[in-house]
Amino acid sequence: MKIVLSPEITRHIRVLNQRAASLRAQARDLPELQAKTYRRRAAELELEAWAIEVRSGAGEPVAA
Repeated sequence: MKIVLSPEITRHIRVLNQRAASLRAQARDLPELQAKTYRRRAAELELEAWAIEVRSGAGEPVAA
């Protein structure tokens, strides 16, 4: 069964993932210390997007 998310949640998830992609792209042109910070924040945003999906019932939880 496929869960359909509200447009607001879908948009929020899309924005988080777009921001993460942007940070990863920017990190390629930065000094390594700053690039690590950008990539870490990108990972946090992707995790937040995934958590929103899981809490909404649309994402797949990961087995521990």
